[in-house]
Amino acid sequence: MKAVTMEFGELQDVDLREAWPHEATDFTPWLAENMERLSKAIGLPSLELEGREVSVEGFSADILASIPSDGSRVLIENQLENTDHSHLGQILTYLAGLEAQTVVWIARDFREPHLSAIRWLNEHTTDTFAFFAVKVRIVRIGNASSPVAPLFEVLERPNEWNRQMQAAKESSGNGKLNELRKFRNDFWQSYVQSYPEDIKLRPEHASANVYHRIEGMVISQWLGQDRVGIYMRTKDPGYNKKQSHEVKRHVEALRKEFGIEPNSNNHCGPSFAIDAIDRNNWPQMTNWLHERLVDFRRIITEHTVQPLEE
Repeated sequence: MKAVTMEFGELQDVDLREAWPHEATDFTPWLAENMERLSKAIGLPSLELEGREVSVEGFSADILASIPSDGSRVLIENQLENTDHSHLGQILTYLAGLEAQTVVWIARDFREPHLSAIRWLNEHTTDTFAFFAVKVRIVRIGNASSPVAPLFEVLERPNEWNRQMQAAKESSGNGKLNELRKFRNDFWQSYVQSYPEDIKLRPEHASANVYHRIEGMVISQWLGQDRVGIYMRTKDPGYNKKQSHEVKRHVEALRKEFGIEPNSNNHCGPSFAIDAIDRNNWPQMTNWLHERLVDFRRIITEHTVQPLEE
């Protein structure tokens, strides 16, 4: 029997800028809409987008996502160039400001000092934190007319990461809430008891966020350990002209009524600093979140019905 000869092609790297000419307007939106590719490469559960270009201390974090199964936040910072000290500093700022537990730094290539920094963070922080260094590539097989494909190569990850994910999955499957999830679950169930008309939640809800969709916008109430807050964003990750008009209206209305400066093009909202762990503060936190939700719903409804200005 004659052996079948298989023909192999050669994998060729393509300049990242051919696929994404601009980091902020091309790569970040694409990544926000294709996070399942990144999740699969890293070994993360499915991610839920919270926002793009989220403002923190004068900077803008590229992507903020969450893991629906436990509500933990994932910060994704991306570069189409090699890593630099500036982005490392920004990542540490975002980590504190956004209360993220997982950080994914994506770049064309990583300098050794930055890989060492990610390695150090994984070795010297608690198991609740995870840091990833991910190299992004664009490749094709064959000539220039062949389609291209993105590849994510994980250069650094926490030790025993796969084992940790499996343990978390088993714990979740058995219905066991860890301490953070139990804190969140207890708070939101307490909120529902006070304001049952505001939200409908599953009994096991343990996310940091509760989302409300209204007039093409999303309002997110969120719970941290030292503050609570609320913000608004567009329903869809991408913008169109109508959405851009709507967002500007809502942001301006929030600015006039509450003195809130916009966080970014699609994020705007206040927060309330308080010891959220102390259950004695929960009635005050609940009332504040409820009142702001009523305000946001009113403002969005009022300014959506107005005709667009050309």
